[in-house]
Amino acid sequence: MLRSLGLTLLAALSLAGSAWSRDSSQTALPASALFERETVTGEWLGARPLLEDRGVSLFGSYTCEVWGNTTGGLKTRSVYTGLLEFGAEVDLEKLAGWSGGSVGTSWLWLSGRDASEDLVGNFLTISNIAGFNTLRMMELWFQQNFLEDKISLRLGNITADSEFLVSDYGGLFINAEFGWPALASMNMPGGGAAYPTGGLGARVALEPTDWLGFRSGVFLTNLIPQNINRAGFRWDLNSKQAVTWMNELCFSHGTAEGSQTLPGFVKAGMWLQTGAEANALDPESGLPNTGFYLLADQMLLPERGADGSISDEGLGAFAGLGFTPPGRNVVDFYLNTGVTYKGLIPGRDADTCGVACGLASPSHGADAYLRDEGLAPQAAEIVLEATYQCVIAPWCFVQPDIQYVINPGATSATGNALVLGARFSVVF
Repeated sequence: MLRSLGLTLLAALSLAGSAWSRDSSQTALPASALFERETVTGEWLGARPLLEDRGVSLFGSYTCEVWGNTTGGLKTRSVYTGLLEFGAEVDLEKLAGWSGGSVGTSWLWLSGRDASEDLVGNFLTISNIAGFNTLRMMELWFQQNFLEDKISLRLGNITADSEFLVSDYGGLFINAEFGWPALASMNMPGGGAAYPTGGLGARVALEPTDWLGFRSGVFLTNLIPQNINRAGFRWDLNSKQAVTWMNELCFSHGTAEGSQTLPGFVKAGMWLQTGAEANALDPESGLPNTGFYLLADQMLLPERGADGSISDEGLGAFAGLGFTPPGRNVVDFYLNTGVTYKGLIPGRDADTCGVACGLASPSHGADAYLRDEGLAPQAAEIVLEATYQCVIAPWCFVQPDIQYVINPGATSATGNALVLGARFSVVF
């Protein structure tokens, strides 16, 4: 059952071991030009830097995963998940003299299966790249900056999870709960304007100082499901269309160059939904909905340079919590927290490891639904994750990962699941 998973893990460890040998051996030869590149395809015979000088930046990456459920959940099997992501950003000032203007687009080619849907039956999604198999435009936007980039306005098909509810340290982890949490994905129609589908909207960002920032975005609420909006160009623009209005205030510290204050931030946010589908438990009620959250990232124990400066290596921590009205939402409370360490092993300064815990509590309305279905509700669904991201080259990493899911689906219908996996990613 787990043969393919075992082979993938073995290959991952072999790659990690070879990279370890290159970095840690005192007698090792200098790294080849290939392993010094920022991308595996290099500079395209000079074309890439020429385009970037003209303001055109092209990007692409491929990420693949193998997951195996060893016990509990729905079934003990393995699945493959893949994502090809590519796109472009254009600086209109460099290209055409349009001061402060830029455009961008990102596309996804999703493949494989969803480990949560096929193996575990949980809603704290095992993989944050899983989605309906298709080639899709996710973002297509225009942005205008003002006052030396202290104000920016972005319009188009955009995603909320790229700029709201974002934790830097939490980004290491593969479970989606440490990115766009179930508090949003389970309560917003269609999961909200978030990966792998964006939504028509507008976002304004204000950064008057290096320690204070504010973002506000308005997104169309009634998103067309992934399996129908396959290419990403279908929008529900009828007269009953509603919006989700998100707002986030960020207080940063230790960000100034040369600062001896340990870096970190605190974010406070809220959203308001309107329209017939805003109430996740009773879409026909027409009642609006809302949610509130707090996020914090903090460097705890940094490694310092020879001059005493604070580097990005060391021990960091993150935490997030949020709540929504229990009578209108499937999940009314979430909490996640974790720690990461970059450069823990001598000679492996770019590697990062971490452990994290996420919890999502179903509301009393969701409990009532489970009872009607003959299922016994639990207090919450919980996921524990341990991971190690081994950087093979600036353009490549392999990441073994372990997740333990408690109360999958927030019921006792399935047993707790232990899921083993590995992620491999290459940047083009």
